[in-house]
Amino acid sequence: MNYLGDNNNYDDDGYWDIIEVSKVDDKIIKSLLNHLKDNISENFFISFESLLKIARRIPELEINNIINELDESDLFKRDIFKFILSYIKEEKIEYHLLPQLFNPDFIIRANIIMKIKEYDDKKYIKFLIPLLDDPDDSVRWSVINYLSMHKDDEIIYKNLKNHMNYELNPIILENLISLFEE
Repeated sequence: MNYLGDNNNYDDDGYWDIIEVSKVDDKIIKSLLNHLKDNISENFFISFESLLKIARRIPELEINNIINELDESDLFKRDIFKFILSYIKEEKIEYHLLPQLFNPDFIIRANIIMKIKEYDDKKYIKFLIPLLDDPDDSVRWSVINYLSMHKDDEIIYKNLKNHMNYELNPIILENLISLFEE
């Protein structure tokens, strides 16, 4: 199986000189879109970034169909697809930090969360809550650290409390538990 970029056209520093976008077909686009329907994972981040890079190749109708198919209770995913649709249409982007927040590089994700915390930009909270399940410890901790500032909010409180059942890192778990002992 070949993947996008298998043509090995990159320079000595590993940067791609040519990405053969012409090889991106409907099957690849559909696969990338399907990864965005899944839970937070490395595939989610890679697919999000890839879709933004090939935005003009994505049929708007396909995105609209996905938005209409998604359950009303899954606002996060609906908002992700609405963001991509706005990006395709080159409309004014309200959530301009999303490409960094869902970047495949965990360092970029953690740094942007710290910036969101620094400015206490509450409009991103709905995009941060799913990152409690981020594969990277530093990202999860950054999210918890920011969300804890707003733990009086019922939804945030519920999500942070629930996350204690799933956190595998003992240090993060200990810190999370201490948030509720105050």
